[in-house]
Amino acid sequence: MKLLNQSDFDSKGKKLTLQAQEKEDLFALYNIINVDDEILFKKQVSHKGDKKGEGARKVQIQTIKIRVVSSEFEPWNESLRYKGITAEPDETWDNPDISGGMYFAFEVDFKYSFTLFKYDYTPFCKKSIEDACNIDLRVDVGAVVLQEGIAHICSVTPYQTSLKSKVTTALPKKKRGVDALKINTKLDKFYLQIIENMLRHFDFSKLKLILLCSPGFYAQKLYDQFFLYCSEKKLSDILNNKNKVMVAHCSTGYIQSIDEVMKNPAYKQLLAQTKTSNEAIIFDQFMDHLNKDDFKAWYGLKEIQKANDISAVDTLLISDTLLRSDYIEERKLYTELTKAVERTGGVVVVFSSMNQTGEELNRLTGIACILKYPVYDLDESENDEMIESSDEESE
Repeated sequence: MKLLNQSDFDSKGKKLTLQAQEKEDLFALYNIINVDDEILFKKQVSHKGDKKGEGARKVQIQTIKIRVVSSEFEPWNESLRYKGITAEPDETWDNPDISGGMYFAFEVDFKYSFTLFKYDYTPFCKKSIEDACNIDLRVDVGAVVLQEGIAHICSVTPYQTSLKSKVTTALPKKKRGVDALKINTKLDKFYLQIIENMLRHFDFSKLKLILLCSPGFYAQKLYDQFFLYCSEKKLSDILNNKNKVMVAHCSTGYIQSIDEVMKNPAYKQLLAQTKTSNEAIIFDQFMDHLNKDDFKAWYGLKEIQKANDISAVDTLLISDTLLRSDYIEERKLYTELTKAVERTGGVVVVFSSMNQTGEELNRLTGIACILKYPVYDLDESENDEMIESSDEESE
């Protein structure tokens, strides 16, 4: 994403001129733009002709400013659309042809910039924009997850894991002497299809890591076939980046296994250079404390607020869903909580709701923490404490 211009307006607001460049930017904008924010953009508007029978006629592109009412995001179609009502004319916008209170839709286009008037410019918004504009934080991991007869070619980012292509082929369950040649021929075609998809979807010069994951020896076989193919075709750019390709073991050939590899301590050192693995490792640490029941892992807003009151939060895990809530008061509550945790020396990790770990965190209320030291009874309510104290007094 390009940040073409920015300036202050209102008391806490920012005026940002932005241009989306790729699919990942749409997700960043989806996180940033909320209900009641305003968008200034250009749109081709049609008007009815003045004379009878003239029908609709196209007019030149007009500048429109809307106050956002709702949004529609379809990652698979690379579509981000906002519906809103035209704002009243002011010093930033005045169009004599379009009055305030009219309904218009705006769809983000990679070719054109637009201006966002963000009234509640939080640290989360600032970081989301900085990350989206940072080339080094774009897609950093490519992954192929496969098993017998099926393979998934994916790109993995800090925001989401997206399926680029799926390869399937029918293979006999058991080898027979007469069928061995046919099976090997089918397998060779299967691997060739995967390799062609890898070359189509992966930029080996930009990716920091390419994971080949599978149960059994399918990933190792793909690794051997891939570099044999590259040698035969003399693909020097890929051969020079051979050290970026890593073979890993997982339990299935489906997308969920990428998260399994990210959490595996055996691959921790190799994955340390990628931002994407950070979320998976931290969530795994949280679950480990939770399973041990050592009172260092808690989830739920009230529990974390209590822990923060005594400066006990070491790592705060929070879903981006909460930080981009359409309810302003809720959004402010969680933003203030993240600031408070950072003031007491805690680390805040924002989880993407479109990644596997983010989905799991959302199932646990969307907010959790790892404490600096064990704290007991954070889940006890004030009523419980009052009952206990009254029991003691009665004794």
